[in-house]
Amino acid sequence: MSESQFRRDRVPPVADVLALLSIDAGKPNGSGYVQVRCPIHGESNPSLSVHIERGNWRCFACGEAGGDALELYRRARGIPFTQAARELGAWEGR
Repeated sequence: MSESQFRRDRVPPVADVLALLSIDAGKPNGSGYVQVRCPIHGESNPSLSVHIERGNWRCFACGEAGGDALELYRRARGIPFTQAARELGAWEGR
């Protein structure tokens, strides 16, 4: 019987997570950021700033912020950490 565990190295890049959330990231500006619509509060204007290489993000409309793609996915879908990790393929075991 294997023990369940989170595998951070299996969390997809933030650009892939944005695609899973049906958000077109476009091309980053010179500092690596893109401005996209926030999937957390559903606004249609681009208020979410995402650093494509580092994965950190912040919405300037609703104030949500985080440090990685998994947290963005989790909050956008309103699901627990373990479920988000499983859906993104970053959870081993049961």
